[in-house]
Amino acid sequence: MTQSSNNARDLRLPDFIGVGPGRTGTTWLHEVLKGRVNLPAGIKETDFFTTNYYKGIDWYAHHFRDADRARPAGEVNPYFGFPEAAERIALHIPRCKIICSFRNPVERIYSAYKLWRHYTLTNDPLDVFLVKVPQIIEVTRYATHLPDYRARFGDDRVLVLLNDDLRADPQTYLDCVCDFIGIERYPVPASAAEGEMINSINDLPRFPRVARKARHFMYWLEEKQAYTTSNFLEQAGAWKLVFGGGPKFPPLDPEIEARLHELMRPEIDVLEQMIGRDLSAWKSPRAKSGRAVGSAAATQGK
Repeated sequence: MTQSSNNARDLRLPDFIGVGPGRTGTTWLHEVLKGRVNLPAGIKETDFFTTNYYKGIDWYAHHFRDADRARPAGEVNPYFGFPEAAERIALHIPRCKIICSFRNPVERIYSAYKLWRHYTLTNDPLDVFLVKVPQIIEVTRYATHLPDYRARFGDDRVLVLLNDDLRADPQTYLDCVCDFIGIERYPVPASAAEGEMINSINDLPRFPRVARKARHFMYWLEEKQAYTTSNFLEQAGAWKLVFGGGPKFPPLDPEIEARLHELMRPEIDVLEQMIGRDLSAWKSPRAKSGRAVGSAAATQGK
C-alpha cells in the first residue's frame, strides 16, 4: 500500500480513532457518539488496521462514504496493543487524533476472558486460556504501548482516559472526549448513564452448540458486509438470546487475581508516572472496582 494520507485522492478517513483496548468502555463511547460524529457505516468495528488491512484503504474509506464535512469522522476500534495498527494508522492518517481508554488491568483481563467464553471462542479455564492467548495480557500492557502512539502522533494528539472516571462521572468523561475531538459538549444520553455497563458480559450461552453456529453465521455476515442483517438481528435480540441465558460467571478466583495483580504491577507503576495519575486502586486485589482513581477526569498528552 502506498497511500499515505487521505489528501491525494480525497478519501474520507477518520479524524480520530478510539483505539481502546477493548473491555474499557469502547462500546459505551461508540454509542454516545452516534449522531454526533461520522462513524463507519453499518458496523462498529471495521478491524481495518489489523485483520482487514489486506482489503486496502479504499475498502476502509468506503465505510465513511456518507460522512459529511461538517462533523469529524471517527471510529472506536480496539487497536491498542497491536504495533502494526499504530504504524498503519500513522501511515494513512498521520494527523489522526488517538483516544486510549484504560481500565484496571486485572478487571480488563477477566472481562476479556468472559467475552471469549460468552462467544464460545474458548472453553479453557482462565489460567490455561491466558497461556494459549497471550495477546489478552499484551494489549493490557498500557505503559508498554502508549509511548508508541505518543511518539507517532504527538502527546497533544493522544488522549488518555480511565474507565474509573467513566464510572464515577460519565458526563465529565464525555466532555473531555468532545473537547478533544472538537465538537460541542452535550448531555450523556439516558440510555448510557451506567457507563461501561452497556456491554457487560455476565453469563454463558444456554446452548453452546447453537451459540457456536450463530457465531460463525455472525462472522459470515460481517465478512459479506451484510451489516443491515447483522444489525437487525442484534436489535431484535437474537445475538443476546443465543449467546446468553446460561450460568452466570463467578467472581475472579482470588489466587488467580493475586497473581495477575503481581504480574501487572510493574506496568501500573510506570503508567502512573507516564500519565500523572494515582493508580493505587489498581494495585491490590482489595481495590473496589467502582472507585474513581485520582482527581482529573482524563489525562491528555501528559
